[in-house]
Amino acid sequence: MSETGLPPALVIERVVLLGYMTSGKSTVGQALARRLEWGFLDFDVEIEQREGRTVKEIIATDGEDVFRRMEAALTDEAAARPGLVLAPGGGWILRPEQLDVLGATTLSAWLRVSVDETVRRLRADTIDRPFRGHPDPRAMIARMLAERDPLYRLADVSIPAEGRTPEAIAFELETIIRTRREVLIPFPLVDERAPHDPNEPRERRRSPSA
Repeated sequence: MSETGLPPALVIERVVLLGYMTSGKSTVGQALARRLEWGFLDFDVEIEQREGRTVKEIIATDGEDVFRRMEAALTDEAAARPGLVLAPGGGWILRPEQLDVLGATTLSAWLRVSVDETVRRLRADTIDRPFRGHPDPRAMIARMLAERDPLYRLADVSIPAEGRTPEAIAFELETIIRTRREVLIPFPLVDERAPHDPNEPRERRRSPSA
């Protein structure tokens, strides 16, 4: 069952999916975008198209910091575009201030997958991922997930993503959005009730205990 820390109503202009590699951000993101009739932005795909290189090649040649700056620049662009489902790379959350860049009208959702399931998916995946072929993938994944866990917990919504189809996860997210908040689909809707200030700050869960 999902865990949420959402206030009862707030306009949502975009959704950002968080999670480690193979957690399903791209497939769930595309399914959710179809349901909401929004655009979909896969950060890795967009960066690769712009650079003419794979993420693995960018990191190997220019270093991870350069790649993270590319992600940050794309985040700035996305923050100005309503009606988007965003699927950044697994390490995007290493700069948690990017959640604030996207603003209070962005719903963040963490797709939770166990270490063992991540290893299984990585071995079955055909994508040339940065850590593919690592001699001890389970130990590496367990360490990285442990390090990133407090950051992933900053998400507004925590969704179990193991043993479920992308459509089922997208449906759960859509239900949360439609039942817990007013959502712009696909453009701002006229609300005849009291106006809401979209710039009003929201509380984020800033620690695992929150």
